[in-house]
Amino acid sequence: MSEELKDKFGRSYKYLRISVTDRCNFKCKYCIPNDDFRYLSHNKILSYEEMLLAADVFAQLGVNKVRITGGEPLVRKNISFFLKKVKDIPGIREVTLTTNGSLLHKFAKDIHEAGINRINVSLDSLREDRYSFITGGFDLKTIINGINIAKKEGIKPIKVNTVVIRGFNDDEIIDFCDFAANNDIVVRFIEFMPIGNSAGWHKDNIVTGKEIIDIISKKYSLEKVERKEMDGPAKNFKLAGGGMVGVITPISQHFCSECDKIRLTADGKIRPCLLSDDEIDVREIIRSGSTEDIKNKIRESLNIKQEEHHLSNRSCRELYKRTMSRIGG
Repeated sequence: MSEELKDKFGRSYKYLRISVTDRCNFKCKYCIPNDDFRYLSHNKILSYEEMLLAADVFAQLGVNKVRITGGEPLVRKNISFFLKKVKDIPGIREVTLTTNGSLLHKFAKDIHEAGINRINVSLDSLREDRYSFITGGFDLKTIINGINIAKKEGIKPIKVNTVVIRGFNDDEIIDFCDFAANNDIVVRFIEFMPIGNSAGWHKDNIVTGKEIIDIISKKYSLEKVERKEMDGPAKNFKLAGGGMVGVITPISQHFCSECDKIRLTADGKIRPCLLSDDEIDVREIIRSGSTEDIKNKIRESLNIKQEEHHLSNRSCRELYKRTMSRIGG
């Protein structure tokens, strides 16, 4: 029987997010800080074998869900092999994937055959010019095509993650709802957070979850969906006519008391909170192969986790020094 992993505030941890790479083929405006950004050297990135060892230890401590992230995870070689290996770890009930969608048209079949049935696609605009602008020149049609191919392969649910930014894409909220309804997918609207290129983050850019729901309600009748154990932090609603939307509110209504996530970065750091720079370096301990030492470091990492984040303080945006591509989202 696995051990139950808890922090000093009594929160249980069942959900591990593994960043397999800090590399990404996009240069999103709110993620990559500047043109001088450099990726980590190869020897600083954990191998698949090292990540699998860590994931197995987390499973021994009660983790039963793993999400694979990046950077962009599909740019790492042999990612399908890794996904299947994670799926085969005893105690892991579900493995999911977050992607920018640019390579879905190539990898959807392999992902599904590896046993991955649920994916999240980051998509911040349905307008070609805006999408190209925010991603650094990528083609929206490729992403939509990838989503359609993933649907045909039988991957379901497909969740589209949309960061809502006032003055940039807040006029597309209804468009995204129509996209969800017409394609029988889930669109999750996320409040804009001060991570990555924090110089471009301002409180005035935040569109709160309440505002988002109010906008949607002007066109759609919403039926609240009760949360299940593996659902995550979103407040979900069925749309009349099909599809579903969710709202994730890390700023206006944080969910720290219910947090069950812990993160392993590509360079071997355990990060117990996305919205804090507190982390513990475990790369060399993982490379030594000592299961008990890894367990002790995991427990230690939860001791540095605060009861809640402090994003209500505007000055906190200066604290987040690591880009989203290095954190793992």
